[in-house]
Amino acid sequence: MNWIGVLLATIGATLILSALAFVSALVGVLINCMIIIMLGPIIDRLLARRGRAAAVR
Repeated sequence: MNWIGVLLATIGATLILSALAFVSALVGVLINCMIIIMLGPIIDRLLARRGRAAAVR
């Protein structure tokens, strides 16, 4: 009976740690996406400058 408790505790701990890792990765992806969205106008300006420089040559 003792080993069943150890097994269930191990499964529970594994599920909790994997959920924590998933949420951490999800928050990291969301924060990076928000940074990229906020930098969109700056990236557009840089690409427009490069496009004009390539068209002049």
